[in-house]
Amino acid sequence: MPAPLRLVLLLALTALALPVAVFATPPVTETMPIDETFLLPAGTEGNPCSFDLTYHNQGTFLLTTHFDSAGAPVRVFARSSPGHFLETYSANGKEISARSTAVVHLDLATNTLVGTGNQRHFIVPGAGIVFAQAGRFVIDFPDGGILSVSGLDIPQGAEFCAALAP
Repeated sequence: MPAPLRLVLLLALTALALPVAVFATPPVTETMPIDETFLLPAGTEGNPCSFDLTYHNQGTFLLTTHFDSAGAPVRVFARSSPGHFLETYSANGKEISARSTAVVHLDLATNTLVGTGNQRHFIVPGAGIVFAQAGRFVIDFPDGGILSVSGLDIPQGAEFCAALAP
């Protein structure tokens, strides 16, 4: 058998042996800038204080979407651009901030969102950690119900509010 024909045959057999996943649509990575400000009225979800809070988050997320062999999205991996996602709570001329290294996995087959790592860590001099979440958080997507939490979970409380009190 001539060498060129052997090469073509070898390439054809190799191609047949490759897994189907090789032919899947390659992942797509997008940059998503975020700059949002919310007013959180006193005593509502996200604000245990007796006064209104302003919540501002700003930064950039990198979203990588993975697809199956038919080109349908199957999961999304999101992470904050290193050191570039800032959460800030403010009230009464005071503010506290934390940089987040948030990492989130969204499984579209099970509709679960899994956040891992250091999600937030607010530290106030003299009071210590006043609001923090780190570990593994599993959330029902898209309704937002928390399915499980493991790791550090320090909710906003009296020290958090005292840091922003008049």
